[in-house]
Parts: sequence; structure tokens; C-alpha cells
Amino acid sequence: MPEFDSTRLDAEFSTYRAAMLPAITPDGPAAVRRTVRRRRRRAAVAVAAALVVAVAVPVAGQAGLRRDPGPPATAPPSDSPSPSPTPSPTPSVSSAPPAPDGRIERTELLAATVDLPTWSDLPERPDGKACASRGIRLSGDPVSDDPNLLVEMDYGDVDRDGATETVVLVRCQPGTRGPAQVVAFDRDTAGRIVTLGRVAATADPTPEWLIGLEVRADGVTRVAMADRAPGPGWPLEQSQRQWRGYRWDGSRFRQTEGPTGFGPNPYAADLSVSSSNLALAREPGDSFAGTIEVRVRNTSAGAVAEAVLSFDLPWQLRPVGDGWKRCRENMAVALAPYRCTLGKLAPHADIRLTLGFKRAQGTPLASGKATIELSGSGADGTTLLERERDDNLATFTHYYR
Repeated sequence: MPEFDSTRLDAEFSTYRAAMLPAITPDGPAAVRRTVRRRRRRAAVAVAAALVVAVAVPVAGQAGLRRDPGPPATAPPSDSPSPSPTPSPTPSVSSAPPAPDGRIERTELLAATVDLPTWSDLPERPDGKACASRGIRLSGDPVSDDPNLLVEMDYGDVDRDGATETVVLVRCQPGTRGPAQVVAFDRDTAGRIVTLGRVAATADPTPEWLIGLEVRADGVTRVAMADRAPGPGWPLEQSQRQWRGYRWDGSRFRQTEGPTGFGPNPYAADLSVSSSNLALAREPGDSFAGTIEVRVRNTSAGAVAEAVLSFDLPWQLRPVGDGWKRCRENMAVALAPYRCTLGKLAPHADIRLTLGFKRAQGTPLASGKATIELSGSGADGTTLLERERDDNLATFTHYYR
């Protein structure tokens, strides 16, 4: 092992000190004072911050107990797009005045002068007279002669304006099969009664009768109606009935619920008969004979189980010829008054018959008139009733050529 040379090591350290000592400047008194002042300021700031935190925490806790917490901290922005916040709706304040109250009590309505939708487009009264519609007074007495009877009324917000309106059923010419209509009334801003519009009405051929009405909470006006009007020989129980709903669309009432028509009434028919005149021509042996053309029609949409022709003829005239073969009866041996049972008539059936008559020898007969009547019955034998029976009777003239 080589011997350690201490003399050489001392020489190396002397060389290092000579090179490094000139580059090192020791801190003087001024530098020391600056360092001390900087450290004291840092310590003071730290103490003050600690005091602020100690005071602020209890105060913030008490404030949180006295009021609702503020909005949550805003999240840092994200690189992905996010939907724009939707502003909360601000309630609008309308300056429009509220809609007038259209509730009209019965006594006030009967005392007022009102206008009705025109009756001109509705079926006429049986007496042919027109129904008044301008500047009229409604009647509440069903046995009076006043033409416009207030039958029924109800209330509801039919035009959806937030206020109540008055809906009435009016019938023209009480006690008859006169027309009827359901009308809605309201008030204007001055409180006057005004006509909003017609809800429903009778029509030709149906409905012939309006029974009643009601206004629902959703503004729909329901009208009860029947296909046939009650009258002599026709009870309302044999009429078909239905409810239809109507809603105001801003300009008029339109049907929104219920059926739009009636089917064939099993108790009703619409038959008609017509006849040409009977021209009697002389035959050998001082007898006279001739024919008539008879037309039988079922203009209703339902079938007639059995149709019958009844003849009111002078006893001197007897049925002859093949034209009577359609009849169930044997007309060659039949006795007056003559009946011809045609049987079933289909809906809208139209039958034409050529029927012969003969005046026998030695039976003088002056020219005159005779009649033919057409009637029908249902499958159960019930006589079918008709709206108009004038066309169920045909009159023809018999004369000599």
C-alpha cells in the first residue's frame, strides 16, 4: 500500500483557497438587517391572515342560518358544448279587460228583446207561416200564442273566454211540429244581450224534433234530438233519439261528437201513390172498359213489410185484366171495397201498375171521381206512420170517351 503524502495535500488546499476566496463576498451588517426585516413581515402577514379566518368563519356560519344559500359555484368551463340555460318564464300581465259575464237569468231573458238566427233556412211551420227572428220577445208560456217559446236553458263557458254564456232551446209555434233551434246568448262590454250563434236546429228530413240540451264543463253543448216529431198518431216513444255535441270554433258552432244522421225508423214510412184518369171506352154489348196507370213509391230508406192499396170506387166499376196479378187477392171474385195487397216494398221502391176496370151492361154510371189510398205496415203488423199523408191518397176522374 503506498504511503500517504501529507505535504502534497497541504499544497493542493492552499492552491484552492487562493483561487476561490476573491469570488466570495460575505454578508455585511446591512444585508443581515434586510433579511431580518423580510422575515418579520412574512410572520406578521401570516398572523393577520389567521386572525381574519378565525373571525370570518363564525360570521359566515351565522349568515348562512339567516338566509338561503347562494347559487352553487360555477363549474369550470368544459371543452364539450353545453346547452344554453333556459330563462325562467316571466308571467305576462294582460291589459285586456275580463270577458263580460254572459249569464242571463230566465226572467231577464224573457223581458228582453233579442234577435235569433234566421228561421228561413229551417223547415216551415205546419201552417206555412214564417217564424219571426228580429227584435222578438221569447215566451215562457207553452199554451200562449207567442210564436217563439223558450223551452229550456243552461249555462256554461261555450266560447272558452273564461266567462259564462247562456244557451237556450227555442221552438216556433208551440203545440205544433214547428221548427226549433238551440241558440247561445252572451253580453257585450256594455252589458247588452247579444246573440253568439246557433248551436243546432231541426232539419228536413231529420231531425224533426229537439228534445233538450246541456252544457258541459269543457264548453261542449250537447243537444238531444229525435228523427220524428210527436203529433197526432205519433208518440215520441216511437222516435229515434240521440245526443250530438257542438263546440264553438271562434266563428260558429260545429258538431264534434255524436252521430251525424238517423237510420231508418222501424215505425215510420214515406209512401206515395199517384194515378192517371180512367177513360171508359164502349165495348160490344153496351159495356165500357178502361185502364189507369198507378205509381207506388217507397221514398224512405227502410223497407215496408206490407203495402196495401185501397180503392174507393163506384160499385158499377169492377177490376178486370192481368194487371191485378200483383195483388195477393183474387180480384176476379173480390167484392167492393176493393183491396190490393202488394206485399213488401224495398227501400226506394218504385212500382208501376196498369189496372183495368169495366162497367157492366145495364149499370148506368155518370162521370165522376174515385180515390186510391196507400198504407204500409211493419213486420209486426203495426201500421207505419208518416210525416205527410197527403201523397198517400190519389184521386182520379172516370169519364166516357
